[in-house]
Amino acid sequence: MKNCVYHQLENTATFELCTDVLTAKDKGAETPHFHKNFEILLVTRGECHCEIGDERLVLQEGEAAFILPFQIHGILPAEGGEVRRVSLHDHLIWSLASALDEKMPKQPKFVPPLIVRGFFADQLYALYGTKEVKIRRIPAEQRMMVKGCLYIMGSAFLEQAELVPSRSADALMTTVVQYIADHFKNDISLKDVAKETGYSYHHLSRMFNRIFGINFKSMLNQYRLEYAYSMLQDTRLPVSQIAFESGFQSIRSLDHVCREMYGRSPSEMRKAHYV
Repeated sequence: MKNCVYHQLENTATFELCTDVLTAKDKGAETPHFHKNFEILLVTRGECHCEIGDERLVLQEGEAAFILPFQIHGILPAEGGEVRRVSLHDHLIWSLASALDEKMPKQPKFVPPLIVRGFFADQLYALYGTKEVKIRRIPAEQRMMVKGCLYIMGSAFLEQAELVPSRSADALMTTVVQYIADHFKNDISLKDVAKETGYSYHHLSRMFNRIFGINFKSMLNQYRLEYAYSMLQDTRLPVSQIAFESGFQSIRSLDHVCREMYGRSPSEMRKAHYV
C-alpha cells in the first residue's frame, strides 16, 4: 500500500470542506494518500474496499469509517458501490477533535444508526449533490446544517470507538509532516527536523520511509509542487517567480519535479488550465 504515497495539500490548507460521492469509476482515491483534515466515509450503496493505516477493511452498505489527520488511506468502491466522502477541517468538529487529542481509535470502522446515516447522507446530498465540491469557507446559511451533519456522525463514532493512546511513531511523523507544511517554502532538510525534534537523522529517515514509503525530499517536493500548481492556475506570475516562492531553488528544479509527477512542464500545465 505504501508505494507512491502522496499528500493531498488541498485538504490541509486550502479548503474547509471537501465532499463527493465515490463510485468504482472514480480513479485516484484508491492511491494511498493523507492530509491534515479529518475524513468521514459512509457507504450508501454496495460495498467499499479501504486501507486505513494498517487496517484493510471491506465496508458494507450502512457502515462508515472515521479517518484521522495524516492517516494514510486508500478508498476503492466495489462495482455498483457508492461512498459519501467528506474531508473537514478540525474546527468544524472542535469538541470531537479535542476528544481525540493524542488518542486514536483501535478500529476506524463504525456503524451509525439508520436515522443518523440517513440524515447525514440526505442533507449532504441536498446541499452538494454527488459531484466533487471543495469549499474554502462554508456559507453562513449552510454552516449550521453542515456542522450538525458532522457532529451527529461524529457522536455515533465516539459512542462505538475504543480510544487508545496514539503510537509514538505516528505522533512523531505527524510532527515531521507538520514541519514540512510550515516550512516547505524554505531551504529545509530532514537534518533540520532532527535538530528541531531531538531525534537522530538516521532514525527519522528510517521511520519516515517505513511509514510513508517515500523519502523526506519526495514529500517536500509534493508540498512545493502542489503550491506551485495552485499559483500556476490562480495567478499570471512568471514561472521563475512561482518556482522560488514555492521553495524550489531554480526553475530547472520545478520543471524536473513537475515533469516527474505530472508528465508536463509548468508552462504546459498553465496553458492546459487556461485553454
